Amino acid sequence: MNQSVKVIAQGTVMAQPNRVLGYAAWPSVTKDAEGDLVVAFSGNRIMHVCPYGKVLLRKSRDEGRTWSAPIIGIDTPLDDRDAGILYMGNQKMLLSTFNNSRAFQKKEADRGVYGPRERTEMVKAYVSNVTDEMEQQYLGSLISVSSDNGFSWQEPIKVPVSAPHGPNLLADGSLIYAGTPVGPKDPNFPIAVYHSKDGYHFHKLADIPKCPEFSFCNYAEPHILELPSKGDAASKLLLHIRIDEPGKPYEERIFSILQSISEDGGKTWSIPAPTGAEGAPPHLLRHSSGAVICSYGRRKPPYGLEAMVSWDEGRSWTKGYTLWDKGETADLGYPCTTELANGDLFTVYYMNRKKVQSEAGNYWGTASIEWIRWRMPQ
Repeated sequence: MNQSVKVIAQGTVMAQPNRVLGYAAWPSVTKDAEGDLVVAFSGNRIMHVCPYGKVLLRKSRDEGRTWSAPIIGIDTPLDDRDAGILYMGNQKMLLSTFNNSRAFQKKEADRGVYGPRERTEMVKAYVSNVTDEMEQQYLGSLISVSSDNGFSWQEPIKVPVSAPHGPNLLADGSLIYAGTPVGPKDPNFPIAVYHSKDGYHFHKLADIPKCPEFSFCNYAEPHILELPSKGDAASKLLLHIRIDEPGKPYEERIFSILQSISEDGGKTWSIPAPTGAEGAPPHLLRHSSGAVICSYGRRKPPYGLEAMVSWDEGRSWTKGYTLWDKGETADLGYPCTTELANGDLFTVYYMNRKKVQSEAGNYWGTASIEWIRWRMPQ
C-alpha cells in the first residue's frame, strides 16, 4: 500500500555542503521545558565514519522555521554517532550516543573511503593521537544529562546498550532502554532491555530472542514505547527492531522491522514477528489521538521516508504512508517524530543527495539534517 499524508511544510535543521566537516546524520527530536523543539544529531563529520564526529543540538522556538546556533552536547575523542534526545521533566534532558574504536576508524581510513589523500591522512593523524586511556574511558554507548533545559551537559557516562534514539520515558518517570548490548554478544539474543530509575544506573530486564524466520539477519537499532495499561496492571511495552540481511545491496536485501510485546513491564517478551515494513530503523510515538506511529527510512527506490500507523496498540498496522520520496541515495533516514501543539507531526531525518568519486570508488558526499511537518489522513 502506498498512501500519502498531508505535508504541511519542510525545511532544514543543519546543512553545510561546502565544509570539509559538513556531514551530519542520525538525528532525534523532542520538546523541551518551554515546548520548543530540540534536535540532536551527530555533526562536524567528514562522512559516515569519522573521528571528528560530535553530538550537537539546535533549538527552534517557531516550530522549525528558525534554529539556534549549535550547542555541543557530547564530544569525546572518538567517533560520536547516533544522537538520541529525551526530555524527562523539570528542566532535565538526556542525550545518548555511541562510538567506534580507533582500530575501526583506522581500518576505514586504510580503505581510502575519505576520498582525497589529504583527508585520509588527516583522519589517520587524529586517530593516532587518541590514547589508550582516552579510548578506555569513552569507548561504547554513552549518555549525558542536562539539568538546565539542554544548555549545558554533564560528562558522559557509559551504559550497557545502544540504540539510535536512545531510551524512552515511562509513565512513572523512569527510563526503559532497548538496544544492542555493548561488548561480547550472544548471537541468539541480539537485543536487550534495561530499566533505570535515575538515568545513571541501569539494570537488565530481559534479552530478546531472534525470530526463527529471520534468524540469518542482523538485529539492531530498536526502539521501545510504553502503551496504556489498565488499573494496577504492569506496563505494556511495544518493541520494534531493525533487521538487515547481510551481504546484499539495499535494493535486494531484507531491510525491515520486527515487533515484540511485553505485558509485564519488560520481564518477558513475545517472539519478534514481522511487521512487513519496507524500511528501518524504527521510531515509535503515541499520538494524542491514540494512534501509534512508527516512522522509518526507505532504502529501496523510491528512497525516502515512510510511516505505519496502528489504532489497536500494535496488533495491526496500516503501512506505506509516504512522508517523502525524493532521496537520491540510500544514505538517508533514521527519522524521529514528535507531536506539535495542534496535533501535527514533526519528523527529523538525514539525507545525502550525491555521490563523490574517489580513487577507491564511490563514497557518499555531505549529508544534512532535514525536517518535515505532516498530518495523518483522517
